[in-house]
Amino acid sequence: MLLVLLGCTQDTPQVVGHGISDDTDADADTDTDTDADADTDTDTDTDTDTDTDTDTDTDTPCPDDMAAVGSFCIDRWEAYILDWSPFDVPDDTTAATGIAASAEGEVPQGYISGEVAAQVCANAGKRLCTTEEWLTACSGSPTGDGRVYPYGDTYDVTACNTTYDGGHPVCDYFGTCDGVWDMEHMNDPGINQQPGTEDPAGANPACVTPDGVYDLHGNLHEWVDDSDGTFRGGFYADASINGAGCSYTTTAHEFAYHDYSTGFRCCAPPR
Repeated sequence: MLLVLLGCTQDTPQVVGHGISDDTDADADTDTDTDADADTDTDTDTDTDTDTDTDTDTDTPCPDDMAAVGSFCIDRWEAYILDWSPFDVPDDTTAATGIAASAEGEVPQGYISGEVAAQVCANAGKRLCTTEEWLTACSGSPTGDGRVYPYGDTYDVTACNTTYDGGHPVCDYFGTCDGVWDMEHMNDPGINQQPGTEDPAGANPACVTPDGVYDLHGNLHEWVDDSDGTFRGGFYADASINGAGCSYTTTAHEFAYHDYSTGFRCCAPPR
């Protein structure tokens, strides 16, 4: 296993990257037209039924901020917490009562543990996505053997937020790589406020699945529903060390772990 300091402590066992007839015929035609009028009345009734059917067909199984994928709904964008800074570790009150939300243009919540992510999803009437749901949304297959990337099989370096230009966001922020690999330093709110780090949701329009789900690759890691601790997809400074695209998986941390690179999105059953 390649050992690279990307958002982990030094003794971490796994790398984190973080559209013209005659009159007679005319009289006959007149009679026929009368019948046609009767038919028209019948057609009008039929059209009314059709309109009713159309209204039913336009109903969608998911809220506007979620996409329908198979038998479940998933946030279209990485989630944030209402009335909380996306650059701060959620405090105890926010962890207990905060409400997850998903919207284009909002900065997704970093610095979040799997435990808190699960709670704020539940507070919003949703839940963390299972591994199978997350893989289905990203690759089109619950086993992850569909698309390599959310947008297809060929890597596009410009599609997603995966190419941080600095050396390492933690080292860059503190000006050194010495003594910074601990929870205090790696949860500093300034890390993700540096240029070239985290993007607002939807800022990379090519990083989207056929179902309209954005940023499953890069930007922030995303926790899934695994009490042992798993996050997926990679983040802005590393989206390849632990797997390509949708297969990127980190299992080196407990569910209570959090740092600048950890984010989330929620899933829900159809309404």
